[in-house]
Order: sequence, then structure tokens, then C-alpha cells
Amino acid sequence: MSHSIDFDSIEARLFTLHHAALGSKAFCERFKISRMSQQPSEYEWVQYFGHLKALVSGTMIDAAIKIRMLQDFARHEDEDFDVNALQAEASDGLNFGHLESNGAPLSLRDSCNKIIHATGAKLVWQDVGDGEDAFEYWGGVYRLFGADQSGREWVAAVSVPDWCTAMMRFNMGFQLKIDWNHVVKWDE
Repeated sequence: MSHSIDFDSIEARLFTLHHAALGSKAFCERFKISRMSQQPSEYEWVQYFGHLKALVSGTMIDAAIKIRMLQDFARHEDEDFDVNALQAEASDGLNFGHLESNGAPLSLRDSCNKIIHATGAKLVWQDVGDGEDAFEYWGGVYRLFGADQSGREWVAAVSVPDWCTAMMRFNMGFQLKIDWNHVVKWDE
């Protein structure tokens, strides 16, 4: 019996994350979010950072785990299902991640594995302006740190907007190829 996976909740959380990644600059400009700010604001940098990091981490971990599970399930459920082809379709035209050591692009599966196995993660910030108009915002890049099984350390940069697009495409493509409702409904 397989796990039941709520595709709508994955899509809703990816939508929220995608929106946050693309809207961070406007939000931070409006509230003059800066870790150096001395003026009180409705959103202090530490508060914004805390909420944002929780949203990014939680959504990416949840989606990465579930998509990886779907990839493995699909191989088991349908021998003709080509997970690599679906990943390639979902990734077409996108640059959602690479290893910083050599610039090697990450596949969708590799990006999910990096998210799941990372031992550290940081939001990459951009500074704008100076003086009272200065603010900083999250530019949509999430840096992940970890080590492979042989102990070699790695750093990966994930462009969250493109990653969300690829994940949404994969999620929708999966549902078109595998009748998940039938699998869950008739699986006792």
C-alpha cells in the first residue's frame, strides 16, 4: 500500500514559495527591511528572516521529499514510466540549481536530494541603496551545504523561482501519467 499524497497542498505551498521569492524585493522595499536598520518597522529584519526561512525550508523539504517519493513510486508502479523524461520536460528552459564548485547543473532529482541531505542552508540576500532608503531582500537563491557519502563537501545554489516552476511541472506531469486516485483508492 502506498502513501496518500495530497498534490493540491504541494502545489499550493510551491505557489506561496514562488510568490515569496518573486515578491521579496517589493515587500522589503515597502517595509525598509534591513538588518542594520535603527528605525522601528512593522516588520523587523529578524522577524522577516525568521518567517521567510521557515517558509523556504519547510516548503522545499516537504516538496523535495514528496516528489522523490513519487519518482520512486512511479518506477515501481509502471515499468514504462520514464521518470528521467518527465524530469527533463519539467526542467526545460530552466536553470534552477548548480554545484558551486564546478558550476555543474543539478537535475530535479539531484536538487531534491541536496535539499533533503543538506546539513546547512542560507538565504542569499541583496542590498539596495544606502541611508534611510536602504533595504535588503532575498534574491530567490537558497544555498545548501553538505557532504556526500565519501565525506566530500559540496555547496549547491538553488534558484527557488525556477525550482518551483520545475516542481510544479513535474507534479502536474506525474498526475497526467499516473492515475494516483486509482492507485490510492484501490490499494488495500
